[in-house]
Amino acid sequence: MTRILTMNTFSRVSTLLAAQQRGYLEEQGLALDVDDAADSRSQMEGLLAGRWDVVHTNADNIMKFRALGHSGLATFLVLDTGIAQKLIVSSDVDDWADLRGRAVGVDAPDSGYAFVLYELLRLGGLEPGDYEVVPLGATGFRLRGLQEGKVAAALLSHHHEATAIDEGFRILADTRAHFGGHPGVTAATTTAWAEANAEALQGYATALLRAAEWAMDPAHREDVVQVIAAGRGVDEDRARRILDIETASRTGTVRSIEAAERSLAQTAALRAQYTGTQPTGYFDPTVMRKALGASGRGTA
Repeated sequence: MTRILTMNTFSRVSTLLAAQQRGYLEEQGLALDVDDAADSRSQMEGLLAGRWDVVHTNADNIMKFRALGHSGLATFLVLDTGIAQKLIVSSDVDDWADLRGRAVGVDAPDSGYAFVLYELLRLGGLEPGDYEVVPLGATGFRLRGLQEGKVAAALLSHHHEATAIDEGFRILADTRAHFGGHPGVTAATTTAWAEANAEALQGYATALLRAAEWAMDPAHREDVVQVIAAGRGVDEDRARRILDIETASRTGTVRSIEAAERSLAQTAALRAQYTGTQPTGYFDPTVMRKALGASGRGTA
């Protein structure tokens, strides 16, 4: 009998779509009921309330909510490195100085990729107070903020980036230049759910690792295009463009616990830089260690 796991994600990346369509989840006796995330707060609150079994999220969201006292949250899987978002700006923004006094869009002002945005702005010569921060939610809402003129800049991912470029917005910065080692696809759950559903979680992690091995193989490019087209409901040309953006954003694959820990530590260091508090306890490697051995993708 197939068990259905509920999950929430900000982006339906090729790995997730491949796990669903290529039978990797089915091999583990699993299927997914997927909801798209509106924002990090509702995602984390929904996970804590049991609305979702697992989430794909920015690791910083886990760190933030643990700092708020929710110690029963933990990341259990990191698939790759490279933040799949670029800083997209209005057509009248030619350099960093043009953002002075303007509004920038974030998911939430104190978590997620907000610190990445602040650091990019700092490196561009802008300090807090030089710009207004507007919380808008997930990348789809940030794209809308750009389109409606509510903000002049925002980090956007994959298909939202493609839409923005088509509409005349431009790329001011690529996160790979400064954050190439940060985690990409990251999965988390509650420790209580993990303990009560160890077999299902193990199966999920194994399926995702096997799907990642397939989807990240250049030899499967055209098959992955088909997967994205079917999963996102777009034509092949659009799917191919989305895959190109996703692939270009990826700076590496994670094939060991040590690599996952190094990547997550970079996110933790950035949070510490902006909050003054060093995150701890945010990663439980137990499931990933076993899944690496079961999937054959790396070293346990």
